[in-house]
Amino acid sequence: MKTKVAAGIDIGGTKIALALETLGGEKTARRRIPTRVEIGGAAATVENIALALEEMADQSDGEIISVGIGCPSPLDIENGLVMSPSNLRDWDRFPIVRFFEERFDVPVALDNDANAAALGEFVYGAGRGCRNIVYITVSTGIGGGIILGGELFHGVAASAGELGHTIVQPDGGARCGCGSIGCLETICAGTHIARRAKEKLKGGAASLMTEIAGNIDDVTAETVVEAVRRGDETAMEIWDETCRFLAIGIANIVTLLAPEKVIVGGGVAGAGELLFAPLKKLVPQFVSMIPADKIRIVPAELAAESGVCGALVLAKKAYRKKHQTYEV
Repeated sequence: MKTKVAAGIDIGGTKIALALETLGGEKTARRRIPTRVEIGGAAATVENIALALEEMADQSDGEIISVGIGCPSPLDIENGLVMSPSNLRDWDRFPIVRFFEERFDVPVALDNDANAAALGEFVYGAGRGCRNIVYITVSTGIGGGIILGGELFHGVAASAGELGHTIVQPDGGARCGCGSIGCLETICAGTHIARRAKEKLKGGAASLMTEIAGNIDDVTAETVVEAVRRGDETAMEIWDETCRFLAIGIANIVTLLAPEKVIVGGGVAGAGELLFAPLKKLVPQFVSMIPADKIRIVPAELAAESGVCGALVLAKKAYRKKHQTYEV
């Protein structure tokens, strides 16, 4: 008899993480495949995903009973559509839920990648044992997921949690890809940390960053972090500003929601204590209504697995909803 397994899919612009897990919580298979958005668009990509899941299930003697999908926004969750993510070309209004429902004849759940990662950390990672958390990913962009009372909070149009598009620098800030001026993302996301560094270097600032990267155009957020570790003053100035504005953004979330934990993941969080030490010091300075010892800012525990683990949670919830069973 085949083992019943839920399937989790975490779709990224370059890689897709897949996992199968039993209802009892045993992961039976994991795999990563390239997204390859340049070949065949959405239809070809989801076909590759389906083929990989079928092979994983066959090799582990599993029977897929539900599917959970985490995907970059914007999404139409109610209708199961991927709209037009900037890193997924030709995916406009793609009916991804219907595709997997028809392919596997099972219930399918879709949510944005940050929400899925929040669920992953909540169930398997740094949010275990909590009821109210905020997950923030600081990477190429900045996203977030909010869990209140043990449930994802979606808000109107499933758009809650977009911390990266809260305004922190309305006067003189950079224009964001969303069209607004001064979004948190335009200061603290990895691409904008690199942008600010390049602007300083092209303006004549002396720095080790050029030596580390090889040339100015190759400077990244990781370059800035490495230069900070070496005591570079220009890099430290950029990093201090990054930490300060991220602390302001987190402080606003803490003041509004008073979560038990704020969990920070994504590539920029890889800086470790270089990021978390300033945040733990600065955030309480911007929060007046909550005792400092109640503000907990912690790194994500699952790293690159947060999203696919959350997709598994979505899959199990979809199975439970269809079959009206208890939590699995």
